[in-house]
Amino acid sequence: MTAAFQPSSLKPPGVPSRANKRPAFPAPEEDVEATPILTPRKEGPERGPVKPWQCQLALAVTQTAFCVGSVYLKSSLRQVDSSDGHVFHPIIYAFLREATAGPIMCAMAWFSSGLLPQRQDLWRVLALGLCLYFNQLFYIIGIDMSGVVVATCMQPTIPVFTAMIAVMLGLEAGSWQKAGGIVLAVGGSICMVMGGVGGHHTAAEGRYLMLGNGFLLMNTLAMALYYLSAKQLVMRYPAMCVAAWAYITAALSMGITALLFVERSGWEVPRQLLGPLVYWIFVCSVLGYYVVTWATQHLPASQVAAFQCLQPFVGTMLAFAVLGEEPSVWDLGAIGIFIGLFLVVFDKKDSTASLNTNAGMRKVLSNFSLAQMVPFRLQQKLKSEKSGEKSFFSSIL
Repeated sequence: MTAAFQPSSLKPPGVPSRANKRPAFPAPEEDVEATPILTPRKEGPERGPVKPWQCQLALAVTQTAFCVGSVYLKSSLRQVDSSDGHVFHPIIYAFLREATAGPIMCAMAWFSSGLLPQRQDLWRVLALGLCLYFNQLFYIIGIDMSGVVVATCMQPTIPVFTAMIAVMLGLEAGSWQKAGGIVLAVGGSICMVMGGVGGHHTAAEGRYLMLGNGFLLMNTLAMALYYLSAKQLVMRYPAMCVAAWAYITAALSMGITALLFVERSGWEVPRQLLGPLVYWIFVCSVLGYYVVTWATQHLPASQVAAFQCLQPFVGTMLAFAVLGEEPSVWDLGAIGIFIGLFLVVFDKKDSTASLNTNAGMRKVLSNFSLAQMVPFRLQQKLKSEKSGEKSFFSSIL
């Protein structure tokens, strides 16, 4: 009895059957985030995929650490006696923080990856560093003028600003629900900024508080821009490299500001602020901003920004227990911020539209820097031709 005819028996030995061949391109429904990063990295042991809950837990711990640092700094400021010649200069404090944390982070980034930013990405690194510079400068000035409670209640505007800018750039879907949330959050922020005028005995104190609240509002806007700018760079480089380059740029900017606006006698840091300075350098800067940038690599920017809403609860509780600060009636504007945050974060149109943030970001980048990306694309094309394959990322670009 003859055996049944099998087409695979006619193939030469060693040639796999058609059923075992893998497709040259990934399926269209695959997530673009699974594509490899274009910037070459050092070879190392393969790691498993990062789970979302790991990023979320790290962000929650980081935001709590930020609140502890704010209360620690504010309590130390009360011990500084200006009558003895001790004067607190927020610019000097921020400069020393960034000038110390920047080289530490750069050393960690160099030993872990050995990468430097490419020429076409230098302007993105500069923009990211300027966002960090304004964020830290405005925050440390605002917390000195307005207090911890107002500073923490302002933080939920960060995800709202992030969503608003993302909609303007076409990275997220716009809707009436999201627009209403943005209006409520912005209105609550204005209430907190303007309302402080009537809560003080003199008009001068009211204007002083209003100015501090304005600095805090600009701080939140700068942080939202930091999230969106970091999302561009973590697609190409490791998170530690992105955070380190941003800190070096911010340190240089803060140093120039200190030279221009701080007198020579004001460069001395009071002894009472050395402890908070060390905490802010290693916990809030080196560890905190690495975690934030690392989470931005694995989560949407709006979701990373949403964890800022933990600061009002933790900060207000710590400020009441440690500093004795109590919220005022005007701080009820935070209700509008929270409602607006809820409407923005839980907008159903984002899930039904199935927008890919990374794909949209790549589209924006290609529109802004098409001429700069030509040499890089040619290099990737030559590499793909040598390997006989075409990368999925290059097909998108």
